[in-house]
Amino acid sequence: MRFLIVDDNNEYRRFLRRILEVQQDWMLVGEASDGEEGVRLAQQLKPDVILMDIDMPGTNGLQATRRIKHSFAGATVLLLSAWDSAAYRQGAADCGAGDYLLKTMPISEFLSVLRSVRPTKTA
Repeated sequence: MRFLIVDDNNEYRRFLRRILEVQQDWMLVGEASDGEEGVRLAQQLKPDVILMDIDMPGTNGLQATRRIKHSFAGATVLLLSAWDSAAYRQGAADCGAGDYLLKTMPISEFLSVLRSVRPTKTA
């Protein structure tokens, strides 16, 4: 599977990169530090899975996900947050995200969710 990371926190992007790079059959195809760049890279790179921070300045993860799903419906977007919020969960569902994951979840659970993703990409 091909992954794109979209998060304004450089340290968290680096953390996700390290997790993805050690997995067989997974490839990190790009990284973005904001929602606008994430939308652009998603359209260019056409990843299978986009790991998207929900709370970013400018174009936030909900807005970016909505735009990505509109122009590239086959991408699976997993929204990530440090906050377990009912409003964020509902927003994630409303904009077409595949799931809402907490950044604090154990790595084993995080990897289990990623392994369960079945790409449905359509160009």
